[in-house]
Amino acid sequence: MSNELIRTAIRRLIPRGVRNAVRRPRATKERITAKLSHMLGHTAFAELAPGCTVKCHPMCVGEFRVFTTQAEQISEMAAFAAAATPGMKMMDIGAHWGALTLAALHFGGPQAKVLAIEASEQAAATYRVNIGLNGVQARVTLVNAACGDRSGRIPMLATGAGASDYFVIPAEKRPDTILVRQVTADDMRQEHNFQPTHVKIDVEGYEEEVLQGTTAILRELRPVLFLELHGDLIRKRKKEPSAVLDLLEAAGYHQWQSVEGVAVGREALAARQWNVRLVATHRPLGARSGSAG
Repeated sequence: MSNELIRTAIRRLIPRGVRNAVRRPRATKERITAKLSHMLGHTAFAELAPGCTVKCHPMCVGEFRVFTTQAEQISEMAAFAAAATPGMKMMDIGAHWGALTLAALHFGGPQAKVLAIEASEQAAATYRVNIGLNGVQARVTLVNAACGDRSGRIPMLATGAGASDYFVIPAEKRPDTILVRQVTADDMRQEHNFQPTHVKIDVEGYEEEVLQGTTAILRELRPVLFLELHGDLIRKRKKEPSAVLDLLEAAGYHQWQSVEGVAVGREALAARQWNVRLVATHRPLGARSGSAG
């Protein structure tokens, strides 16, 4: 039997969640311990930026703390805080556990609101816990669906130590995918009467399709755009990362900065293999201080 046939048989017979857990036993053990801690009523705290500490599910502490411990994430949060505005309305696409949602509600003040879109049911459940712990339910709308270029259903692949806390688009046809509801950002804008001033997109290589479904928002409302560009994952799907930049330019977004505050063009992005966190606007962001808020 060929290796490919064996691989296909394993994917059919052994649940994806079990395989994910076995691949990362230490992370899985930590995740289970954190979930048990939450079940026992324990609440954790994490600092997202100086002056911005949030309550969270114990499982989220490690991922939330990277915004104060890892250089690129520190820069990302500083850029986010600098671009935040009072009463901002953010569309959080690929919301996961809600770190940027909570940051938007903090830096945007008491009138800030968020419309979040998250594909994973498990991640959405943890997101709801974090929103509830911080008492901001009235300012948040969560749509548990994938975000893309059209409404319908798409096959997605669960990944990560949490078994189903991350959903990605597979690079090939597989027997272990899950059909997930898909919406477009433009449709969600209309359905929820939500006019975003800021849009964050972190969708693990599905950026092109998400932007195709966000055309009206970008052209009509011109929100500040926070985009994590996953060049490696895009190429793995046999697509070109530069197509994402084509869509941005077509929508009028010609100002691109890395989260470190450096203006970047296609040549600089190609040098970084198109793996970069960007802030894109219709106009220069202007000088910003080094403070995270």
